[in-house]
Amino acid sequence: MKMLLFAIGLPYFQVCLNAMSKWKCPFCSSSLSLNNKAWACNNGHSYDVAKEGYVNLLLAQHKNSKQPGDNKQMVNGRRAFLEQGFYQPLANAITDIFNRHISTLTSQSEVRFFDAGCGEGYYMGQVRQGCQHADCQIEFSGLDISKFAIQKAAKKYPQQHFAVASSFQLPMQDNSQDTVLQIFAPSSELEVHRVLKTKGIWITVNPAANHLYEFKQALYDKPVEHKTLNLVPDGFELTQQLNISFTFDLVDMQQTENLLMMTPYYWSATQEKKQNLVTNLQQFTADFDINILAKKA
Repeated sequence: MKMLLFAIGLPYFQVCLNAMSKWKCPFCSSSLSLNNKAWACNNGHSYDVAKEGYVNLLLAQHKNSKQPGDNKQMVNGRRAFLEQGFYQPLANAITDIFNRHISTLTSQSEVRFFDAGCGEGYYMGQVRQGCQHADCQIEFSGLDISKFAIQKAAKKYPQQHFAVASSFQLPMQDNSQDTVLQIFAPSSELEVHRVLKTKGIWITVNPAANHLYEFKQALYDKPVEHKTLNLVPDGFELTQQLNISFTFDLVDMQQTENLLMMTPYYWSATQEKKQNLVTNLQQFTADFDINILAKKA
C-alpha cells in the first residue's frame, strides 16, 4: 500500500495525516485539513508543512523567546544519550502501559497516542515500535515548543505526526486522544483533560527522590532528595502509580556530558564543577515516578 501511494504521487505521510489527524487551528480553533503541503482551516488560516514533514502551530504571542525550548546542542545531546538505550526500562514501562490500555479499547478501530513535550521523539518512537496490537490503526502525534527538537523528530520518524506548539495551548480537537504522555514537561491540566476522550489515560513521568542523585552529590555540599507532590487534578482519577529505578554506567565522558545537558545542573553549575563530574562520575541512578490518570466519565 505504501508503494502504491508513492507511485500515484501522494506522499505517504500526507495520506495518513489527512485520514486521521486531529490538529486544530491555534488562531481560531477550527479543524485543520491538509491541502497541497499546508494545513488550513475554513477561516483562511494556513500553516505550511516543513520539508521534514512537521507543521509549526506556535503563534508568535505564545513564544517566550525568539527560539523557545531546547537548543540544538541540548537536542543533539539528548538524542545521542537516549539512543544508546540507557533509559530503556522507562521506555519499556510506558510501552507496557499503552499496550494494556489498548486492550481495554476493544470497540475502537482507531486509537490515538499524543506526546505533549515529545522532544526529539525517542519515547513515542519506542512505544510505536513496541506496540502489540495489529488489529487497530494507531496514530502517534507529538508536539514540542523547540523547533530544533521537532525537526529531528519528524526527520527520523516520518510515520508519526509532529507540530511545533505549546503544551499549554494544545492544537488538538476536544475529546480526540486515547492517551496523552507527558515526560518531564510542563503542561496545562485543563488542556490535557480537554483533548482526552472519556476514560482516556494521561501518563505522567517525573523525577523520583533519587534521580541522578550523583550529580547532586558532586555539585552540592548538602544534597537533598527530590520531592514531588502527587496531586490528582480535577476531572481525573489516579489508577496506578509506578516507580522505575535502576543504575547504569557511563564510561564515555561525552555521554556523561550529554546526560548532564538533559538536566538543569548543566546551566547552573560552574565550568570547573561540570568538568570535574564529567571526568570522575561513571555510575548513575535513574529514578522515575509514573502516574496513570484516567479522565472521569
